[in-house]
Amino acid sequence: MTSDRAESDPVIEAFKKDIDRTLLRENLRRSVAERLANLVALQELAEEARRAGKRVVREP
Repeated sequence: MTSDRAESDPVIEAFKKDIDRTLLRENLRRSVAERLANLVALQELAEEARRAGKRVVREP
């Protein structure tokens, strides 16, 4: 693989239009501890959503 930035992968170029780079920049401004805390909070939210979904499915 070449390190020449002028030569780009067409697959990567296709995905670039759908990426919000401002979110990437904002996240990179945070410390590692802040990013990990956000990750933990997101995981807790996902777990709660999963539990809520299971409760809804079980209800008659």
